[in-house]
Amino acid sequence: MPQSTYRALSLDSLYELLTSSVRDMLDALDTKQDGMSAYKALRKQVEVILELIDEKRKELKN
Repeated sequence: MPQSTYRALSLDSLYELLTSSVRDMLDALDTKQDGMSAYKALRKQVEVILELIDEKRKELKN
């Protein structure tokens, strides 16, 4: 998903996506061989979501 799409999401939607992504990441770890590449992709997605959540929370404070 392009980062511009992530940026357009509300804070609540980002939290929902984060929850779903973490679940998928954990499932990928359980699949052993093929799961590592999926895990790495999901990890990057989770990192992006966390950064955006931090940005949006800072914006709300200002």
